[in-house]
Amino acid sequence: MRPGREMDTRIAKEIFQHEVWATNKMVHERTPLGKQPLKRYSKDMDAAWEVAEKVRITLLPIEDGQWFAFSAPGPGWKSPQEFAELLASGNFNQCGAAVGPEAAGVICEAALRAIDKRQAGVPAESAPNAESTENEHLH
Repeated sequence: MRPGREMDTRIAKEIFQHEVWATNKMVHERTPLGKQPLKRYSKDMDAAWEVAEKVRITLLPIEDGQWFAFSAPGPGWKSPQEFAELLASGNFNQCGAAVGPEAAGVICEAALRAIDKRQAGVPAESAPNAESTENEHLH
């Protein structure tokens, strides 16, 4: 899924459980603080960082101006070593991962992939297989 209104709507609904609706071609979300225009979660880094904090996303700069976003399988990492061990194990079945040129977009993509896996009930012990964005591959 590409960054934009559709991704932003899914983030508002599935990550934050906000009500989302459109009136006069304007999309709104109802937050605990009230009604507001739908945030540009997938394009605005301040809004994307709210997603990263909620879903516990780790964001790393990689070669060629790309970003790697990876969601923790639980409430966060106990230590950097725990993160490194999970990467080495290749068991990403409760995690979401994405690579791309825009940090906000990959944060949101990784978050949605993690949510999709958890909702589908993907077991943590299944065969490992990292995911990537279109035309990008994680090694």
